[in-house]
Amino acid sequence: MIRIEADLISTLASFSRAADLNNLTFLAHAERVAHTSFRLGKALTLGQGELTELVLSALLHDIGVMTDAEQLWLADLEPKASKISPHCRKGHSLLQSTQTFGSFALNVLEHHDYYSSDLRIIPAIIHVADRVDMLLNKKLYSLAQVESLLQYFKRKARRIFSPDVVDALHGLAQIPSFWLDLEYGRYHFFDDGEDFKRVLSLEELEELAQLMTILVDSKSPFTGHHSQGVTNVVGLLATKLHMPEEKVRMIKIAGLLHDIGKLAIPDEILMYPGPLSKQQRTVMKQHTYHTYHLIKGIGPDAKGLAGWAAFHHERLNGTGYPFGLSAPDLELEARLMAVADITASLLETRPYREGMSQDKVRQILHNNVNAGHIDAELTDVAIAHLDEIIELVNTCNQSV
Repeated sequence: MIRIEADLISTLASFSRAADLNNLTFLAHAERVAHTSFRLGKALTLGQGELTELVLSALLHDIGVMTDAEQLWLADLEPKASKISPHCRKGHSLLQSTQTFGSFALNVLEHHDYYSSDLRIIPAIIHVADRVDMLLNKKLYSLAQVESLLQYFKRKARRIFSPDVVDALHGLAQIPSFWLDLEYGRYHFFDDGEDFKRVLSLEELEELAQLMTILVDSKSPFTGHHSQGVTNVVGLLATKLHMPEEKVRMIKIAGLLHDIGKLAIPDEILMYPGPLSKQQRTVMKQHTYHTYHLIKGIGPDAKGLAGWAAFHHERLNGTGYPFGLSAPDLELEARLMAVADITASLLETRPYREGMSQDKVRQILHNNVNAGHIDAELTDVAIAHLDEIIELVNTCNQSV
């Protein structure tokens, strides 16, 4: 039975950081919030179980943010409820549908709620930690900002923020190293990393992959359901090659995750309603680099899965990207993903073109084989089953 040991801290921190890469103002925001939340939770003497829940909820707190515009709205010190509620509700909905992260959904829903006597402590802590990060000017020395920051929270205690959490912040603020750790990226949000390690079953891996796919495809209506389309195609091809059932499921997980690096691509490029310019393509090329490192960050057992997913733009003759790999470096599963990605992309309807005809798809696939880009035998399998592939891709097109 295939199982992967996952480091949930590493996994969630990597995904959150990827979504921040296209706007450096928010780089490592979730990690910084987790750092502050953990220290506040310790000051409030939360138990180990509560601290674990707090940290994972803090890393997930903005999972419902789908666009750069939403991220900028949240940078306002006291954003309007109409601006913040959608991402809280979306994050709650996404997490509630999962077994692995469902227990954190309510914390995400409530993490911007104003103080009331029945507000639970974990979302109350995350709210303060989140606003601390928004208040800190990253261009200025952090210790010089502490006094004005504390004055703000003192004024807003009980009206917006939990007075208990604000009191804890005042105590924590007297420790210079807390602020210096934030300034220099030495984030600390656990005492024992073993608390965050667990073995994920295939079912849990599939659930995590589906969650990440929703986030990627929600960033752009133009590529919506592409990940699912590639997953369906690569799963069909793996089945036709008589791969074992568990291997088929793993390669479909890789298909779901193959474009998660697009979390790091600016919206204006993902949503561009036409063929990309040379400069835009250069920016887009980084997405497979991020895909590889995001999946690898799940844990040491995930390196193979990372390659299957991320190497779909590598080419057998070494002319692909981002690592410039060639035939000896590319496993069968990675080669199959490349064929599935190209085939699905050609058949998909895009804002600037309809899906291509069977004859055109065959021609382009053969051209790629002749150029030394993709595996000839695997391409023949795709062409032999093109009718079934078209049906799968059309189903995804119709659901966009």
